[in-house]
Amino acid sequence: MRPACECSVIIPTHNRAAVLRATLARLRDLPDRAFEVIVIDNGSTDGTAGLANDHPEVRWIQLSRNIGCVARNVGAAAAEGRTLLMLDDDSYPEPGVIDALGDLFASDASLAGVACRVRLTNPPHCHDAGGVPGIFFNCGGAVRRDAFLAVGGYPTDYDYYAEEYDLACKLWRSGWRVEPRGDLLVWHGRVTRNRDNNRMLRLLVRNNVRMWARYAPAAHRHDLIDSTFERYGRVARKEGATAGYEAGCEEARAILSRGVKSLPMSELQFEQLMGLDRACATIRSWADKCAVRRVAVWRRGKGCEQLMDLLNKTGLCITRLYDGDGDSGIWRNVEVISTDAFDGSGVDGVVIGSLSPGVAEDEAERLSAMWPGLPVVSPAPWLGAASPAKSSTRHASIAGLPVETGTRPGALV
Repeated sequence: MRPACECSVIIPTHNRAAVLRATLARLRDLPDRAFEVIVIDNGSTDGTAGLANDHPEVRWIQLSRNIGCVARNVGAAAAEGRTLLMLDDDSYPEPGVIDALGDLFASDASLAGVACRVRLTNPPHCHDAGGVPGIFFNCGGAVRRDAFLAVGGYPTDYDYYAEEYDLACKLWRSGWRVEPRGDLLVWHGRVTRNRDNNRMLRLLVRNNVRMWARYAPAAHRHDLIDSTFERYGRVARKEGATAGYEAGCEEARAILSRGVKSLPMSELQFEQLMGLDRACATIRSWADKCAVRRVAVWRRGKGCEQLMDLLNKTGLCITRLYDGDGDSGIWRNVEVISTDAFDGSGVDGVVIGSLSPGVAEDEAERLSAMWPGLPVVSPAPWLGAASPAKSSTRHASIAGLPVETGTRPGALV
């Protein structure tokens, strides 16, 4: 008799048979307790379906067409596990992570989601570009199945990108919690095949605007929508994807003109989603310990707008913001200076301008090594144990496939 399934690993895929084959082999070798793997084939035409014969341990759901992120809803509906581990077809957990997730959810009835620490498989094993602390990304996130089904799963009108934010907003406003765990490590190959920057920018702009129009508290809605247009405009220029960005802006404005049903989170739920409560405590403790009063902010990452507001409320003086190569001007009433012109004189410390735990940790470690005498803080610390080692004997590049080797300043998140 097959042991009871505690976790269902959900993997949608589309025309990346070689990538999926390597991932399934790694999952098959995991020593964790009873778990199942469900592959949802989003209408592949490259022979992906043939892998089912080589992996009889995998449950296979074959779709006739590509339905985007909704394929994860199909997998969740068929799942037997109490926990759903969301992976991409090029990501996989370290041994023991699946067991630890089961124990974590069993010990905390209010916990609905977990954002795992996700590192890229290629050296120097930077963190993947993730979201703010109260959401998880599909390349390495877990969710309680009952909570997932209760809030309706992923949205059906997004295709791809920002669907995790939509799900997280629904979980938070329903009284659940999502937390980032630094002790649970997932590796991500981030294979670039089938990635189109113009398509990504179009969907990122459209979906983020739709998401904030739905769930943002009224006091923040307009600023979050305006910031979305501004942020992805900067990203599009850096990535050479202005055509996709402009198409996304047009679609987003059409959505706003038709009207979006407002289902706002409370102010407290929004602050917890963004990780502002823990960011405030972390920054205050750091500033008191290091006698910091005047700070520079380093780069405009996820949630930098809210972080700047928080710094002002804590009484710290923001002297300048460093971002990009050759960037200059005024942004949110602060002077923007190119990072290559950094000058530590006149500041007591540096705050990393991102609320994404992995990205902020990487930048804080890098700057601390460059300027050992200058206090640097990540405003988005992980929960759980200290950072796992950056190397593993289990991960390797997928031969012949292009992969990303680091988190770029203009990462499409």
